[in-house]
Amino acid sequence: MSLPLRKRLPPMLPRAEMQAVEPPRELDGPPGNPLDLLRHRPFLLLWLVQTLSQTGQNMVNFSLLILVRGIVERHAIGQLNTAIGLTVLSFTLPAVLFSPLAGVVADRFNRRTILVLTNALRGVAVGGLLLIEARWSAYLALAVLYAITFVSGAVGQFFGPALASTLPDVAPRRQIIQANALFNLTFTASQLVGFAAAGPLLVKLFGIHTVLSGIIVIFALCALVSLALPPSCPPARAFPNARRLVAQVLGEIREGVHFILASPHLAKAIAYLTIAMATYLMVAVLGPGYVTVVLGLPAEDIAYLVAPAGIGVVLGTVLVPHVAGRLGSVRTTDCALALGGALLLGLALVGWSAEGGPNGVGSAETLVAAGLTGLLGIVNGMILAPGQSLLQAGSPEHVRGRVYATFFTVSNSVAFVPVFFSGALADLFGISEVLGGIGLLLLVIGCWQLLAGLRRG
Repeated sequence: MSLPLRKRLPPMLPRAEMQAVEPPRELDGPPGNPLDLLRHRPFLLLWLVQTLSQTGQNMVNFSLLILVRGIVERHAIGQLNTAIGLTVLSFTLPAVLFSPLAGVVADRFNRRTILVLTNALRGVAVGGLLLIEARWSAYLALAVLYAITFVSGAVGQFFGPALASTLPDVAPRRQIIQANALFNLTFTASQLVGFAAAGPLLVKLFGIHTVLSGIIVIFALCALVSLALPPSCPPARAFPNARRLVAQVLGEIREGVHFILASPHLAKAIAYLTIAMATYLMVAVLGPGYVTVVLGLPAEDIAYLVAPAGIGVVLGTVLVPHVAGRLGSVRTTDCALALGGALLLGLALVGWSAEGGPNGVGSAETLVAAGLTGLLGIVNGMILAPGQSLLQAGSPEHVRGRVYATFFTVSNSVAFVPVFFSGALADLFGISEVLGGIGLLLLVIGCWQLLAGLRRG
């Protein structure tokens, strides 16, 4: 069923609204009690939607790898890496294609309705995976799996901007950084729980089809919880013809981009969040090789680096409101970016020291690397929470969804680089060399921004 749209093309934003938006003073004030957030019912409901939905989605991601591997091995086609690569492409490509449209939808329609529909439709998509039968040919089974994955990924693009744009409406303004910090912690925890813990354990105990059935229940619960959220109330709009609709959508996307370019703080926040996401993915790709090739540990010992990073994220979540209250959101992200670059350089130095020598779990190199990854977790929170707070606070409600859609489009487009090329670069130049190059680049950018901020006073 078609959703109503405005009958005529919207005017561009007034000039006064296109001017650069300074970060509001409330973001830099003293934080409130973190427990107040979870006592605030609208925020609690949105947080439950995020927790359940993202945990379920990460369980889906793990299940897709198991399904693809089963199809490839059952038919002995011998192209597992290519098949998995196409699965990743099927899920990430919609982020580039649909994020701009998703932002327009988040700004123009009831966001509660969007959250309900996206969770329900992703549950239906998971149900489609249960219909793939073992007797199908390998290419038919993979084609259906890729198609379902693409559709599920496309639906998911409308969930992200709606969720992020709703957060400032349900969280107390003076606690917006804490709210974003908690959402970042939940995002990281959902990856660890859904993809690295619950997914593998439940598949091993109960089988892939039982797990997929459970994920359908999770998405259904998300849709029901979303119904309890307060609605957003966009003005009534009539549905235009197809040509007017395309022109309208393109105009509103262009309007959102113009708004971002007119605000240096928004542009900087998007750039920093994109750098943080791309760096995280690249380090994630290089992590297993760093553990096995550089440190010389068994592959299962990657937990010695992942666990400190997870603890660091928790500490960063606790510390970031206090640090941002003293330094300000902008300077906090500048310092964190420079520190992150220095820490990656430290990991590269540890790698160069460890190569060629016997190492173990208790070796000095392993212990130092674990400490550095823990500090990287803290720094990650120092970039993500203030950056997202700047995006939300600097974006008026009527354009916030398009601002977030632009961020998702840029960040997901950049994410193709680490997904497809970081391994090849490591094979050509070495894992430690690639980490060192990334670290040096981030250190230079962070220091340059800090100096520029000091000159501006």
